[in-house]
Amino acid sequence: MDIGIHAAPIRAISLDLTAATRSRTALAIAALSGIGAAAALFRPGHAVNPGARAALETTITLAAIFSAGLFTATFRRRGQLLDLLLLCALLAVSLADFVHSAAAWASGGVGLESDTGAGLDVQLIASLSFAAAAFAPRKAIPGVRGARVAFAVAAGAGAFMLAELLTPIVGSNGDAGASKDAGIAGAANHPVALAVHTVSAAILIVSALAFLIRSRPGAIERGLLAGASLLLAGASLQYLVMPVVAAEWVTPGGGLRLAAYALLLATACGRYAKTTRYEVHDAISSERERISRDLHDGLAQDLACIAAQGQRLGCELGPEHPLMVATRHALAAARGAIADLIASSAPSTEAALRLIADDLEHRYGVHIQVRIESEAATSPTRDLDPPQRENLVRIAREAIVNAALHGTARHVDVVLLRRGRDLLLRVSDDGSGIAATDRSGFGLRTMRARAASLGGQLSAHARPGGGTELELLVP
Repeated sequence: MDIGIHAAPIRAISLDLTAATRSRTALAIAALSGIGAAAALFRPGHAVNPGARAALETTITLAAIFSAGLFTATFRRRGQLLDLLLLCALLAVSLADFVHSAAAWASGGVGLESDTGAGLDVQLIASLSFAAAAFAPRKAIPGVRGARVAFAVAAGAGAFMLAELLTPIVGSNGDAGASKDAGIAGAANHPVALAVHTVSAAILIVSALAFLIRSRPGAIERGLLAGASLLLAGASLQYLVMPVVAAEWVTPGGGLRLAAYALLLATACGRYAKTTRYEVHDAISSERERISRDLHDGLAQDLACIAAQGQRLGCELGPEHPLMVATRHALAAARGAIADLIASSAPSTEAALRLIADDLEHRYGVHIQVRIESEAATSPTRDLDPPQRENLVRIAREAIVNAALHGTARHVDVVLLRRGRDLLLRVSDDGSGIAATDRSGFGLRTMRARAASLGGQLSAHARPGGGTELELLVP
């Protein structure tokens, strides 16, 4: 127990160093992607290099395959709609790239194509998939329903892609000789393509903004998705300055697509790793539940029996005899360990707070009231990730223990307030106040380190009527 308690601040501080830079990193990635996409629009041009073009398309294809595999695995394990929609967007763009490459090969390697590499209909579908992913709820789809949704989407996408694959290969994609003479034509000569590319770019830009606005603090994957959307929007807008591109050309739009696929691959890797961490946490929670049951049925029962038998010796030894004190402390420690193990595997932050409050209330004889409030009835339900929840619950526990032991409080109020997308934890007591305790003590430093690891802010001050109030804001 002591090792875990003293190691926790070190872990929290190390998490603080990464959480403090994640939001800025996400914004920087999106900003650089937008700048790169804009810069490519002002420098239209091309280089005739079939080998480089083949290497570019091969790299993009490999990135798409790996990303699709990771998104598929993540969706199967987590069942979130975001992964399914991103998978659809990837399949739409990558299969359309393959379609145009096959069409160019069938026509002698000089077939015309948009620089985005995708057919107009498929490109629009890919853009809409990104937009749907940006606004998709984070909740997991139930197992049976998720399987049906995935099957329906896969069947529809497969049928559509098959038709898209056969059309340009069987039909005519344009005269090969005309492709070399076309060069860079005016975008006004292709009004339908102009409209589709413009609408697609607008949808992708809106998607990028939605990814950033709806992202949680410290969620770098939303910045990656926003950057990928902006890069693909820039590649789509390349049509305005270079509407016709030969199959062997290397253009700035190809570089934008490559960068977008790199960000999508990074997103897929991050979500897969996050899913793995969740599964590890679930396994740890299950093991903690087993250990807590074993402690309750074994060690705690034995200690309770020892304490009950020891009361018979109380008259002879006295309640402050080292044996009696050690017995009480051992029983309290065992019960505290059981409560911590159960709380760490609780289904929600509210449930974990109530479990900890019940344990500390019986241990220290303090009346603890836990309330869950919301500023508006329409506030979205939001809970913390399991590792974040554990840090918040430990902060609440430390605050209650400090109030009971050092502040001699008799009543403690714990309020978890949902303020839109923010969470506010407030712990107040009627004790002697923070002035009577060490403001820079180890416990407060530990709580601040844990708050920083959540990307939140911790404040503690004396209440006007006496006592201490501690607030933790998690944006």
